[in-house]
Amino acid sequence: MAKQLSNDFTWSVSRAQAFQNCQRAYYFNYYGSWGGWDSAAPERTRQLYILKNMKPMVMWSGSIVHDLIKQALEQYSMTRVLPSSADLQDQARLLLRQGWTDSVSQAWRAAPKKTNLHELYYGNGKTLPREATDRIKTRVYDCLEAFVNSGTLKAILTVPFVQWKPIDILDSFQVEEYKVWCAVDFAYTDSEGILHIVDWKTGGENPVTLRQQLACYALYAMDKWRCAVEQLALHGVFLNDGGRRSDYPVDAGLLISVKDQILLSIQAMRRKLKDPAQNLAEEEDFPLTENLNSCESCAFREACPRFAQAGA
Repeated sequence: MAKQLSNDFTWSVSRAQAFQNCQRAYYFNYYGSWGGWDSAAPERTRQLYILKNMKPMVMWSGSIVHDLIKQALEQYSMTRVLPSSADLQDQARLLLRQGWTDSVSQAWRAAPKKTNLHELYYGNGKTLPREATDRIKTRVYDCLEAFVNSGTLKAILTVPFVQWKPIDILDSFQVEEYKVWCAVDFAYTDSEGILHIVDWKTGGENPVTLRQQLACYALYAMDKWRCAVEQLALHGVFLNDGGRRSDYPVDAGLLISVKDQILLSIQAMRRKLKDPAQNLAEEEDFPLTENLNSCESCAFREACPRFAQAGA
């Protein structure tokens, strides 16, 4: 008999950001949608699960770039042949076409993990301005070309494969008694014993959030790979900016600070729970955001009482 899934409390950078942006959307994402993968789930739960899996086009395009980079590096590790930028762009074209087809045909109604684009769902469901779709395609193609031509990739390819770490694998580590999730895009140890952690970015640079994210990766590396802080080098690589690399210094003070931030975030989340021991929550205990600017891009607008009251 298959083991029944339980909605255990965990933490991640994305979860913390969701809680800060809008607590009601946070509830929908982590509690209200739980179990919605079952087609026999209650209608409200199923609706929230479908909305949870929706992606804006920018996020969708970023996930395509990340998936193709992961595949390219894995191919190189097995064959010592890296796909060209043209090869990667050809693969991207197929993924963009398939995702668009899934979204327009509403394949996600039966299989919510299939692509469901925010702009179509809250638009007419069929079309977007040509300039919008062209912009996304160009963004994906440019990011893949920047990856292939980046100095970071050139440095990676000089390192023996045995010095690479697992590529973009979701894993966890502990902060006190709490599980913290992360997925390091890429990491490798150079000839001088320095462990480089690389985060591929397809958007702009937000130093505050990136520093926190990279520090979490550093904590993970120290826990899983037994790496000393003095041996760590953290990098953000901005593919939408020609593959520009930003280096983020790391020391014990930063890691202590980020651990404290994680624990404070966890405390704030758990204070909202009806039953912290069982990780049970009630929708009414999670208020709507006062920052209405964030509502336009929210996947949960359809389920939000603010929009229901407005007749939207």
